[in-house]
Amino acid sequence: MFSQPITAFEPGPGYLGLKDLPILTDPNDDEGIHLAVDALACDLASVTGQKPEVWTTVTGRPHVEGLILIGSLPRCRFLSDIQTADQATSPAYNSISGMWESFETSICNSPWPVADRVFVISGSDKRGTIFGVYTLSEQIGVSPWFWWADVAVQPREQVYALPVTVRQGEPSVQYRGIFINDEAPALRDWARDKFGPQFNAEFYTKVFELLLRLKANFLWPAMWSGYPEPGSSFFTDDPANQALADRYGIVVSTSHHEPMQRSMTEWHVANKGLKARWRWDEQNKPVLVEHFKGGAARAKPYESVITLGMRGDTDKALDMDDPVSTMQDIVTTQRKILGDVYGSPENVPQVMALYKEVQSYYEQGLDIPDDVTLLFADDNFGHIRRLPTPEEQQRRGGCGVYYHLEYVGHPRSYKWMNTNSCGKIHQQLTQAFDSGIKKLWIINVGDIKPLEVPLTFALSLAWDIKSIAPEMIPAFYDTFAARTFGSEYSSNIGRLLLNHDRLLALRRLEHIESDTFSILNYNEADDIIQRLTDHEEASSALMDTLPEMHKAAFFQLVHYPLRAARVFVDLHISLAKNQLYGEQRRNTTNAMAMRVLALFDLDHDLTQQFHNSPWTGDKWNHIMKQPRYGFGTNGGDYHTPSRDLVRGLSFVQSRQDSTPIAGQMGVAVEGHIGILPGLANEECCRMQPSRGGRASGLRLPSLSPYGRNSCYFEVYCRGTRPVSWSVEASSYKWLCISPSSGTLESEATQDQRVSLIISDWSRVPAGLCTAIDIGIRSTDGDYEEVHLPVDNRRVPASVSAFVESDGCVSIAVGDVSLSEFQKAFYQHLPYLGRLSSGAISLASRVPDPNTLITAVPHLTYSVFTFTAAASATVTLYFTMALNARADGRPLAYDLIVDNTALKGAPLAGRSHSADLPEGWDTAVQDLVWTRCHAFDMSVAGLHTIRYRPLAQGVILEKIVVDLGGQRQSYLGPPGYSPVQGRPVVRL
Repeated sequence: MFSQPITAFEPGPGYLGLKDLPILTDPNDDEGIHLAVDALACDLASVTGQKPEVWTTVTGRPHVEGLILIGSLPRCRFLSDIQTADQATSPAYNSISGMWESFETSICNSPWPVADRVFVISGSDKRGTIFGVYTLSEQIGVSPWFWWADVAVQPREQVYALPVTVRQGEPSVQYRGIFINDEAPALRDWARDKFGPQFNAEFYTKVFELLLRLKANFLWPAMWSGYPEPGSSFFTDDPANQALADRYGIVVSTSHHEPMQRSMTEWHVANKGLKARWRWDEQNKPVLVEHFKGGAARAKPYESVITLGMRGDTDKALDMDDPVSTMQDIVTTQRKILGDVYGSPENVPQVMALYKEVQSYYEQGLDIPDDVTLLFADDNFGHIRRLPTPEEQQRRGGCGVYYHLEYVGHPRSYKWMNTNSCGKIHQQLTQAFDSGIKKLWIINVGDIKPLEVPLTFALSLAWDIKSIAPEMIPAFYDTFAARTFGSEYSSNIGRLLLNHDRLLALRRLEHIESDTFSILNYNEADDIIQRLTDHEEASSALMDTLPEMHKAAFFQLVHYPLRAARVFVDLHISLAKNQLYGEQRRNTTNAMAMRVLALFDLDHDLTQQFHNSPWTGDKWNHIMKQPRYGFGTNGGDYHTPSRDLVRGLSFVQSRQDSTPIAGQMGVAVEGHIGILPGLANEECCRMQPSRGGRASGLRLPSLSPYGRNSCYFEVYCRGTRPVSWSVEASSYKWLCISPSSGTLESEATQDQRVSLIISDWSRVPAGLCTAIDIGIRSTDGDYEEVHLPVDNRRVPASVSAFVESDGCVSIAVGDVSLSEFQKAFYQHLPYLGRLSSGAISLASRVPDPNTLITAVPHLTYSVFTFTAAASATVTLYFTMALNARADGRPLAYDLIVDNTALKGAPLAGRSHSADLPEGWDTAVQDLVWTRCHAFDMSVAGLHTIRYRPLAQGVILEKIVVDLGGQRQSYLGPPGYSPVQGRPVVRL
């Protein structure tokens, strides 16, 4: 994706126009190269309007200006002619000879009379040549996703090869590919609709070409076992599948619970479930051995990576008294089978997936031969569980990682559409690579189609780990957009994709419920909806201006994900408001319920538009059919819904008045549901304001020059008659109240929000710290008071600090610039984590601070408090990560507040090395660890917080000091810049 340019669309000195040039190949070269050449010919036809001829000889051909020569060094005889003909212009292939999947492009003089010049794509091997071919295709404007996302090709009068030698060395990761998993119902039903009852060769042809265009070479094929019976089996669904993969150049393996090139479906189809159990014991072992022998023998003619080991049936742990010894016997037996089939077990690549409990078996002493690749795994949610030791990095078989972009399992599945942030993918996979995981990356992509963007990102890193730095994620999106839609639209589309990425970093969509984001505090839910709405509207406006040729791809890749995400989140937040309004007995309760149902219908309409669009018809029927509303209410129930469901709608009786003692006018303040909301207060008259213990239900958030300068309350109708209301005239001229009066019809669908704003703090009396009472009356005689705390205390002019507001201090650490000295030890990761300000981690080049504890300086933050708190709570928000250290030492940090030091506080521990830590099931959905510590801040004034991470992977996003005023929310209080005047708010 970030390859060095080898083509141009405008002429230049020495350039060679490629339009209508014949392509020369050696008929003895690998079939996969010829398949790629055929695809290139079609790509050139799509771009230039003319399909080139494919030659296999230069004898008897008409003279042409130039040729495109494509071949592999081991098998293409024409490359030898070029190498010996003209040493001055001929490429030297020594730099790639014998390398893995490398290629070189150049223009040289032709050694044959039939042509003047030759544009050469030479590969060190079969796939190196293929990747060179598809690099050319991509650079002339054919996206790897052109078929899968209906990407239009921009017609060009001419495309030119550049007269430069470009060498692409070995990929960063040797085996790079995907696992087609959890493919029911969407991908399965789509494929049955388009290709037949099974995942056949016609389907896999599309998969293989996509992989190669993405510079991938490896596949764990679809394997869903079950309905429609018997399930999927790559090897038997279509006998042509395995041979076809080999011809294309795709290395086939099988998933973590399908050993020895056998699918679980094959076991069930062979009726082994009646003859023998999937259990390694004396009774069943002989049948399993024969089963494994058949898989190994069948794979022998083809390039394969054999998966070792065995999990229990339906992908569960082994049901054995001594699973470690059992697994050792399984691996030993499997190695013997491979020795019998291949002559030696080391004659075929093998992988051992250390998935879930298998990692603990390995760490309890399971012996895995040195030539076998150790495949470490993430927690199924994108957080790697284990990194290799220095000794493991030296294994002949190397190390790999199994990484999820979708998952079905505890604590909750996610498989509808992309909910992955590239910042997290980058941080985890580059950390894996830096730790020696370079042999195999296998990416779980579920239905493939919804994951175009994150899969492209992950495979770009696998191809060239240096191609994308943390700060280059916007450049990735711009490049993806330019390659897909052309440079004219790349900036706007790239920005939309980046903005969507940052919203996905808040929380995966399927993990959102009506109570996730606060509708009461910090404008959290409204701000998130506003961001989603702004992006959706920008997407709609851009779509209206796009040429018709781009609309299909734009809808699939950009507009549908943005709009569907807005609808999904909007529905859940609207449901929360409906429930709140019902508790308060607002007339608008019913309107909000209708909004929820309208959004529910809109979500389905969007799905149907994807399945039968104006641009592609029913090409993608079924592909977005995964239900996503209505997960189980049991916290441990991960199962995906069988059908979308909205539960918990509230309705009020719209033909009924409230009791006279309550009155028809209601008032609710930001930040509080109210005291006895919706219930009759027998001790109060509707013409008297809420007092005493009920006054807190009408107390607004505090306004401060160091925090918020505005808040709101809402006036609503709770009866059958209109309500005319007004705010009593304020004697505070520096306080703007807008609007100050209004009328609510009983059937109104929206309540009236009143904003309280202090725009000029210089007009507020210095040192004022009090609650202002604001009265609201209706013409019906209703009366209520809201209470607005105003805090105009100031810090000394000489102080530069984060200042308390509304009872807390919030610091978005990514907003604090690192000094040049600190940059030697720390790095800012601007697109990682939940906040738009990013996060702070140790620089990747910094050694473990446990070995150089005094070398890494603390990060220091000054805070100023007005409230004396004998037990202030300091909460640190860390980007979700697991303790992947093989030595068992915890991820930890030091925290010092004033003179009180907390040394080596653990971020995420574990009872033993393969367990997930306590609290993981919550943190993995929140995408952060929160760690709370109490400190004595009983003296108001200036305080110092010093923080230092003690390991790679300890990544800080935010610090909050709660002095008694922090309100409940998902993201915590917004961070404010440490400056006087109106602060910058960051989500």
